[in-house]
Amino acid sequence: MICAVPVRGRVLGPECLAAELGDPAITAPPEPDRAVAGSWAAVAGAALALLATAGPWTRTGAGDRLLGAWVPSFRWSMVAAVVAAAVLPGLWWYRRSRSPSVTMLAIVGGTGVAVTSALAIAFPPTFQVASWGPWVAAGGGAMAAAGGIVSLVMGARPGQGV
Repeated sequence: MICAVPVRGRVLGPECLAAELGDPAITAPPEPDRAVAGSWAAVAGAALALLATAGPWTRTGAGDRLLGAWVPSFRWSMVAAVVAAAVLPGLWWYRRSRSPSVTMLAIVGGTGVAVTSALAIAFPPTFQVASWGPWVAAGGGAMAAAGGIVSLVMGARPGQGV
């Protein structure tokens, strides 16, 4: 039978031990936020996709210079650029939020950038060939969508508890 227990420089009996130590749920260290890595990957992917719109999207013609995705006529490159420009601020602002709508923004927006960039590669304007811009934007969009999926999956997992 234990009559005395040394705690924090004092010797306590079993009747005082619980009051001195407190509630274990309160004193337990917080669990690491596992969804943070996914949210940062989503932000990084969206930033990469938006930066890719500043490069050339075709090897000749209107999209062959800086800001090649931002051409005045309707093209898949313009759709990808607008989606990337809309997704990045939303993800940056809400990256610490645990809201499922933010992870859906990363998944849907990243997929939108990846798909429209792939369409820009597959269907460039007449007599033109895609440059490196849509390839990088497609990779950034895929990274943003993957980050959203990781954040969704890791955020849904129950904690270990103490």
